[in-house]
Amino acid sequence: MHAWSWFAIAGTCAVLEVLNFSLVFASFALGALIAGFALLVGANGPTQWFVFAIATVLSLRLKPILSKYIFRKTPPSDTGIDALIGLKAVATSDISDSMGTITLKNETWTARTDTGAIQCGADVTIVRIDGAVAIVTPRVESQID
Repeated sequence: MHAWSWFAIAGTCAVLEVLNFSLVFASFALGALIAGFALLVGANGPTQWFVFAIATVLSLRLKPILSKYIFRKTPPSDTGIDALIGLKAVATSDISDSMGTITLKNETWTARTDTGAIQCGADVTIVRIDGAVAIVTPRVESQID
């Protein structure tokens, strides 16, 4: 077999992969590409087929790992109340361990603190959400927004 034959098989499989996108044809394309390079470095016929088979099988073993990242439906980010943790807010009233209010993303939230009283107008950081109440701490200047 000629090297261009392996590269033609690799190209055909690559085109089929683009049309199908199941990562199976990509494995065959990779196997053919590696077999073509094996021929260029002097491999004989049976060795080329062996290299093709081994490269294809090994790349097929990567399919579940690659599929997990390629075909995921949502980005790996926090959503809902988890997305609020660590955000900066402003105290709109004095906050104690039992009551207070903050402005978070242009919304008024009920808030309380576990670290002592916080003055009105102070910057705070959301530590957690307890039901509909934001638990906050005073914001340290070195924290990044």
